[in-house]
Amino acid sequence: MQVAINTAVFLSELQKGTSQLTCLQKLVGTDINAVEVRGEFFDSATRQQELSNIATLCQQQHWTLYYSVPDTLFTEAGVNPNLAAHLTLARDCGVKALKYSFGTLTTAAKNVAVVTALKEQIEASGIQVTIENQPNADGTLATMHQNLTWCRQQRLPLAYTFDAGNWYWIDQQPEAAFQQLQNFITVFHLKDIKQKETVLLGDGTTDWRSLLQQLTPQIPVFLEYAIAPAELPQQIKLVNDVLKQQASS
Repeated sequence: MQVAINTAVFLSELQKGTSQLTCLQKLVGTDINAVEVRGEFFDSATRQQELSNIATLCQQQHWTLYYSVPDTLFTEAGVNPNLAAHLTLARDCGVKALKYSFGTLTTAAKNVAVVTALKEQIEASGIQVTIENQPNADGTLATMHQNLTWCRQQRLPLAYTFDAGNWYWIDQQPEAAFQQLQNFITVFHLKDIKQKETVLLGDGTTDWRSLLQQLTPQIPVFLEYAIAPAELPQQIKLVNDVLKQQASS
């Protein structure tokens, strides 16, 4: 098991206009096995070319490539109409998985024809689609458990990204959420939080080591918070040490 990197770790550089490709090139030689790029940091005019270049880098480094879509999967009208375009982009650029926020599960989304079409669309694409708990009313523990249970009952091929930090913004605790949602988790986004601010691992109140120790080895763990370049190697090592211990136990 090795830690993975979401490009949010390079937030300050991305906000200054540095490309995600340039940021990821700085990770060559580090002890990671996957990266997740963020849709909001691509220029729409050059996104496909940059993503293709990132895919080439990932192939060279033996990294698995994930893509975070800054949108919800379920909408008031049903299913996000841009899903097909993102699935095509993912397929063309070697992306393993797309991540969306869950969104609002309305009557329209629960329509049998809509559910059937969504299932067929995802299965035909060969791309993993994950949904994430968001820090709003749709992302409370009770709502997430209910909606994830519904997805499983409908046999929708949706994976679940557990974001350890998002619970704090809606005054809920990740440890309690983890216990109830553990059986749904397929991807883990790791953050440590103190007074609703993201901090370095070990500086917040999240019992993150305990959570990682309860994950099965096939679940990727992504660092997803801004980290100063000088601090990044240590944060990677902290998580890898826990994951390696878990894998050997």
